[in-house]
Amino acid sequence: MGLSKLYQVNFLPWRQQQIAKKQRLFIVFSLVAGCSVLITCCFLVFFHQLEIEKQQKIKYHHQQQYEQTQQLVQRVSLQKKQLLELINQKNRLDEVMNNNQFLLKLLQDLPLITPLKSWLTTVQLVDNKIEIKARSYDFQNVSLLSPKLKERGLNHIQLKKLSRTNQVHRLHLTAIRQGEANE
Repeated sequence: MGLSKLYQVNFLPWRQQQIAKKQRLFIVFSLVAGCSVLITCCFLVFFHQLEIEKQQKIKYHHQQQYEQTQQLVQRVSLQKKQLLELINQKNRLDEVMNNNQFLLKLLQDLPLITPLKSWLTTVQLVDNKIEIKARSYDFQNVSLLSPKLKERGLNHIQLKKLSRTNQVHRLHLTAIRQGEANE
């Protein structure tokens, strides 16, 4: 029989080499892709960390500005309160000054206000009321004092006492400056 010699051809190593080559390529590709993903993640984490630090610095800066603004608001409020107090004090001083000027003018005008044949014995300021005590030999002269005081800006003129001893008529008046009656 003529046996022909059969040769066995083994394709398995060639196939296995191809599979091993593909496996190595897949592993290399996977490693490269994994490293790329890892590097990308590291960059993202790094940039994210930088952004967080930047936002924290901005937050800190804004917080500092807010605190400074609050301090300025408190300072301005305090200064506003002090200004109002100073304005009130100035208004009170202006009022006192106006009152003093009025009283000074009244004192300067007293020789003109005092009727002839009359004289003043007392002029004083008591509880914001002007007290005037006058004497005269003539009742008509001393009675002219009240209208003359009214002309000079005094009102609520009240006769406290009117008396006569010997030949002298005594008059005691109180008056308030106009505009101060309601205060």
